[in-house]
Amino acid sequence: MKADPVQIRVSGPARKPRVIARDVSSTGPVLQATVQHQAGSQEVRKLPSTYEELVQRSPQGSVFAHRWWLEAVAPGMHKILEIRRNDGVRAAWPVVYCDGDGARHVCMPALTQKLGILFAPSDAKPPELQSTNQELTVELLDQLGDAASFRHNFHENYTDWLPFYWRGYQQTTRYTYVLEDISDIAAVWNRLRSNHRRDIRRAERLGIRVRDDLELARFLELNRKTFTRQGRQPLASDELIYRLDAACCSNAGRKIFAAVDSQGRVHAAVYIVWAGQTAYYLMGGSEPDLRASGAQMPALWEAIKFASSVVRRFDFEGSMMPHIEHTFRGFGAKQLPYFSISKLPPPPASLSGFVKASMSFRWKKMQRRLAPIFGRR
Repeated sequence: MKADPVQIRVSGPARKPRVIARDVSSTGPVLQATVQHQAGSQEVRKLPSTYEELVQRSPQGSVFAHRWWLEAVAPGMHKILEIRRNDGVRAAWPVVYCDGDGARHVCMPALTQKLGILFAPSDAKPPELQSTNQELTVELLDQLGDAASFRHNFHENYTDWLPFYWRGYQQTTRYTYVLEDISDIAAVWNRLRSNHRRDIRRAERLGIRVRDDLELARFLELNRKTFTRQGRQPLASDELIYRLDAACCSNAGRKIFAAVDSQGRVHAAVYIVWAGQTAYYLMGGSEPDLRASGAQMPALWEAIKFASSVVRRFDFEGSMMPHIEHTFRGFGAKQLPYFSISKLPPPPASLSGFVKASMSFRWKKMQRRLAPIFGRR
């Protein structure tokens, strides 16, 4: 969930043609193309040697799956399940466990849109690939074992949840919005809805300018004010955000884009992080009394423009909230479904068990709501 109707995603620079270290000039164009194709197939079949390489090469890889990200958002509470074949990693599953009642609860950590199972790239035909991936999923489920509860968001490129269905899990379809190719920023601008372009130009006429030097502490003020205005709790504590920010600066890239008027007042800001071929809109915030300026639009647009210089793809991280979903679509983003898979414990068999479970749930909910307050003292 986002704090503001502003979010993002991007991808890395276009991949350069692979150079074959062999003189094939005398073989002609047909044989030359064949040699290149065979070399590419061999590269795909070679399994990643480490988990981090799998994250980088897997169709289901994302910034959220890296070990450094998991350690920042869930220190000491995550585990990587792996399946190795020969000398490579065939599949892996980063799993996060939540504090609970002494039982194991699989959950999604704060500020982490998706995790899920990652498969190594393969050039197998679709039927064989589906069968193999189902077998790998079953094997990883066996490694996971039983959990008191389970809630997990999967990457949009994970498209077959049948092994979970066969074991009694449930699935809800959610959506993210993605600009698949932002390399031509003029083309991206032309795909914006006319009212989005109008709002951006209007903010500029009001003297709104976008800067990228806002301090994290000031950004967090805007972020908190947004949640307060919406009557919601912040998605993460300040401590976690500072820890994650440091990790992003050390291992990937991050920037804050702030829309500021001629008086130096910050109207709105967005926080993006990028790694590999994609940039993600992670957080946003705005000054409640200055929202009429529409400054979120130019801040987001400048973030997309910058992202086009470092990646190729921009992920707004989606939202199921009508006004936010509407904003993302207006940027010309493509709607992509992804699975939110869950499994809840069976209901208590007795009245006393129900009362005990209800009291435990309310106590944990109160702890979560009070934690950010006492954490800032």
